[in-house]
Amino acid sequence: MKRFLRGFILLAAAVSIAFLSGCSTVPYTKRSRLLLTREQAENELGRQAWEKMLFEAKISTNKKYNAALLRVGKNIAAVSGKPEYNWEFRVFVNQQANAFCLPGGKVGATSSLFDFTANDAELATVVGHEIAHALARHGGERMSHGLLQSIGSEAVSYATEEPMFVTAFGLLSNVAAVLPYSRVHEYEADYIGLMLMAKAGYYPRAALSFWEKFGEKDNDQRLLELLSTHPMSKKRLEEMKTMLPKAREYYDRALKKRGFGEKL
Repeated sequence: MKRFLRGFILLAAAVSIAFLSGCSTVPYTKRSRLLLTREQAENELGRQAWEKMLFEAKISTNKKYNAALLRVGKNIAAVSGKPEYNWEFRVFVNQQANAFCLPGGKVGATSSLFDFTANDAELATVVGHEIAHALARHGGERMSHGLLQSIGSEAVSYATEEPMFVTAFGLLSNVAAVLPYSRVHEYEADYIGLMLMAKAGYYPRAALSFWEKFGEKDNDQRLLELLSTHPMSKKRLEEMKTMLPKAREYYDRALKKRGFGEKL
């Protein structure tokens, strides 16, 4: 009984600390989030991962691709509200179509992604979405939830000494908390990404044409990696359509209207 009580106290203390010290809101959506990590530490992890990638991965020498990513990336970074980020943009040679933004503003895209972007605005759709993940600090949020999940498992293990209960807790917490948050993050990045590309002067409706194109080509091997982390569904596309009026407001207020931008 004493062991169970100690485990319960450990779990309760961890949850209390989390809610007292880690709650904040996401920019644009104002969703409450749990953050137990410092942004500086997240950015340092991003920098380390970026340096490793630059050393190990093959960087594309395609001038057109690199110029497009730099052009679009800088325009979105300029309206991101993160001048303190050390922004960098690189195209990597890879047969899988994908893009990412590490904490601290390290943006990468694969060369195969450009096979599916007809113009700057479609590229801005992907870049804006990935930068949105970094601005919302989704990585830090996932780490925070992972930390609480780990503490919870330790508490259950300490209280019960039954592996079955520990396994059950891990499965339950993953299904009930971690996986739903990944879906929340994707919808949130869709919204923030639309606002960012619109603020940068790119026509936001290009996002629909891009993602619809991906949904139609989900049998293409080059798209499997992107679709595994950004699954397109009719519901998600419908949700995106409801975001367009707000994005249009940002577009109308943009200092420079770039429209669809340059053809790629």
